[in-house]
Amino acid sequence: MIPKAALVLVAIFSWVATAAITFTVLTYGPISNEDAGEGSVVLVAAEESAVDVIPDRLPSLGVVPVFSLTNQHGQPFGLNDLRGKVWVVDTIFTRCNAICPTLTGGMKQVQTSLKRDPRAADEVRLVSISIDGGHDTPEVLNSYARGFGADPERWLFLTGTPADVWPLVQDGLKLPVEEGKPGDAMDILHSGKMLLIDRTGVIRGYYDGLSEGGRIELLVDLSRLLDEE
Repeated sequence: MIPKAALVLVAIFSWVATAAITFTVLTYGPISNEDAGEGSVVLVAAEESAVDVIPDRLPSLGVVPVFSLTNQHGQPFGLNDLRGKVWVVDTIFTRCNAICPTLTGGMKQVQTSLKRDPRAADEVRLVSISIDGGHDTPEVLNSYARGFGADPERWLFLTGTPADVWPLVQDGLKLPVEEGKPGDAMDILHSGKMLLIDRTGVIRGYYDGLSEGGRIELLVDLSRLLDEE
């Protein structure tokens, strides 16, 4: 027989989880998979280091190193351009027909949801980093961004040489990226995670960018991060 105290704890946990999701839907509106496209198998993000969690605050999971890439407008863009902003980042490439349409569609949904928060226009940026710089020129990324209705001021698509991008993704963001093998669904294997990064360039969370639940969790934590001093 389950102790009464355990049942009470389960009830409290369920109430808190429901309240968090309800708060997100009321604040940002429901997240639909209508524009996401079809998904496929995705590599799990690299194992995250154990960290001390500050009570009532999101954990600190690593510091993004200084980087400089090129955005979809052909302009240099890097970490210094994101100082003071809360940002959400994912990794994509335009030739990907497996998880990338779903991942970018999910980011579009995040963009739509954030339009309901007046703070987001100035304080939040979305960043999609191409891991296929040999093909994904600024012109290619600009066309891809327009196809997904990306706000050019607030959703940046970045590209660079593999020598610049891959170490940033693997060592800085702690996400896997590697060449695909014959028979793989993707030419380049990469993660379907979205990362939440704070105003100082510290990673504060990893989320499943391919699922509605993961994006809801991200939006809840993003709201918490905007409230941090």
